[in-house]
This record gives sequence, structure tokens and C-alpha cells, in this order.
Amino acid sequence: MTNEYTESQDTNEFTESQDKTSPVSITLEACIAQLKALPHFSQVPAISGRIRNDATDFDVTEQLSFELCGQGEHLYLFIEKKESNSDWIAKQLQKIAGLRSQDVGYAGKKDRFSVSRQWFSLHLPGKGETDAAIIEQIKNELAESISILKTTRHNKKLRTGAIKSNYFKIIIKQLDGVISESSVASLRSKGFPNYYGYQRFGRDFYNLISADKLLRQQIRVRSRNKRGIYLSAARSAMFNLQLANRINSGFWDCALEGDCLMINGSQSFFNCEQIDDDVKQRMESGDIHPSGWLAGHQASQVTKQAKAVEGETVAQFEPWINGLKDFRMDSARRAYRVIPGDLTVEQVDQTTAVIEFSLPAGCFATSLLRELVNITDAQIERSAPAKQEE
Repeated sequence: MTNEYTESQDTNEFTESQDKTSPVSITLEACIAQLKALPHFSQVPAISGRIRNDATDFDVTEQLSFELCGQGEHLYLFIEKKESNSDWIAKQLQKIAGLRSQDVGYAGKKDRFSVSRQWFSLHLPGKGETDAAIIEQIKNELAESISILKTTRHNKKLRTGAIKSNYFKIIIKQLDGVISESSVASLRSKGFPNYYGYQRFGRDFYNLISADKLLRQQIRVRSRNKRGIYLSAARSAMFNLQLANRINSGFWDCALEGDCLMINGSQSFFNCEQIDDDVKQRMESGDIHPSGWLAGHQASQVTKQAKAVEGETVAQFEPWINGLKDFRMDSARRAYRVIPGDLTVEQVDQTTAVIEFSLPAGCFATSLLRELVNITDAQIERSAPAKQEE
């Protein structure tokens, strides 16, 4: 839904594995098997249910990370879309307004099979007097796909990642039991593992399979957008398995010596060489979180015990890491834990529940849902299998 974090990095190139011996690389099949069986932070839910039987069952509203000033060269549109992806909407706006692709901005991609509300910006300098005409044309040409809820002006383009949070309202149907109140209470107080959702990897792990071929130089991908999707899938898989290892080791929600601790609600982090009472208190309150490495050409900044634990996973991905270095991907970090805001669960009846909550940018609603319900996503069942890259 947004770009990877862009906090400051050191400029040292990633050095090889932690020890002198060459690590055994994980096979793609083994990687996918582990991604299918990611551990839960407490226990596997005892009930099952379905999401996205209808697009209206998955509702999301975006909140930007800044205030719009009401004037400037960029026309901002707050759009409600249904069963349309964000890229397609942006291209239609570009075409209708007669702009270049770089003149249209949006902060993050929203699920296609949903009802989503998000901002788009159009660079229209000196054309404030024509806003009404352009808005009316957009309404007419995209009447079946979108509704324009608000309009205003701002002095800067809307950049990817400029999201404070996303608010979700999700209806789970065909439940075969009641959602555990104790599990909900635990999510409110302790949070949940910040896994990348299965959407990141594509149907039947198509994006990850393509990433493996790309990073091993078995295919070339001309499309910059597709290449970015594949490389992101590889980084996301490595992150998820780092987090799974921390959960299995009992360290996912506590700090280790040498951890890079990320400040809640921020892209900033600091290296923690020693665990003192202040760090423990901040961890307990949710002010800081341990974080995992999003691999790139800069070294991970963890040290000491955290480096050893992280290395248990990343050492298996040497071919992918070398490939990411070749593509000059910038390293980043992502929090292992996320605490949802305003989490409520209404059990409408024995087979239906409505769950509402807010998450920071880049976090997946389905990663929260999996801690409460064994979910089946009806959208995956509807989508056609992807054709593999040659």
C-alpha cells in the first residue's frame, strides 16, 4: 500500500555471512512452504471465516500525514473507488486532465476488491479557475468507478508513503464460531506480528517466483513497475521469515542487545547496545519496536545478539541479497510489531462479525485478521492464475 521506509542508512556495503563458512541457500520451495506456515504470536485461531465475499465487505479510508493548505499548484481529489485499483484511477485522471504521468500523485495503493477512499493530486498550475470543469469531466467519465468526495488545493505533489494511517472496516462472513474476546484484548495491548500480507506475493506466489528468477538473472523484466513488485516480494519474504524466526525464538516483542529499535509511528530507529529499564518500559508501552532488515546494498545495522538472530535467516538468502545489491536497492527497516488503533469487534450473529481498526502506513489488515480467524479471501478464489515471466 506504500513505499518501504526511507530512514537514514550507513553506506557500508553488505558483507557476506556472519561466519567464515558459506551458508546453505534456502530453496524457493522451502521459502514458500515457510511463508505458508508463518507462526502466530500466541496460538492458531480456533475459528474460520471468509472476507471479501463482496467489495463492500472490505472498507478502507486513508488519512494523510500532513494538512492540506487549500492553495497551490496541485488539485487534490478525495476519491471513493470500488473494484478499481489505484494505478488505473491515476492513469484515467492523467488522461482526462491531459497531464504527464509524473503530474499525478497518490500516497499508496489500495486493494482493488474493496471500497476505498484516498487522495490523488493533479499538477495544474495557474488553472484554479478551470477546476470545476475538470472535476465535472472526471465525474462524468468515471461515474461508474469513482465518486469525488472532497476537493482542495495544495502547494506540493502527493508523494508515495505520505500516509499517517489507514482505517479499516471489515466484515467477516461464514464464521464457524465466536471471535475470542481475550485474543482481541491481547491485540489491543500487545499488538501483532507485522507480517507482509499474502497479497504481496501474488496468486500462487507468482511475484516471488518471478523475483527468484530475476535475482538469479534467469529472466529480464523491462517494466520498471513489475520489476519493483518482484524485488519488493523478495524483500518482504525475507522480512517475514526473519520475523517468524524471532517469534519461534520468543524474541519478537522484546528487545535484544544490538537491536535497531523503531519509534512507534515513525520511520526513525536507533541501535540499542544495552537493554536498560528505560528500553524495557518503552517496549512495554509500545513506544518502540524491534525491527527487521529490508535487504539492499547497505549493511544491516544490527549488532551483538540481534545480529546473530537476524543472520540465522538472512544468511540463507545470499543469491537474493547479491541480486538486490546489483539492482542498487536501498536497505531499510520495518517494525516487527504493530499495535492497532481503535480496535473494535462486533459479533453481529453466529456467522458474521464486523472488525474496525486503524493501522500505520504499510501494514496489512489481513495480518491482523489472521490472529483472530483462519481467513479465506474470496478475492483470491475469483482471480485468474498469472502467467509466468519467460
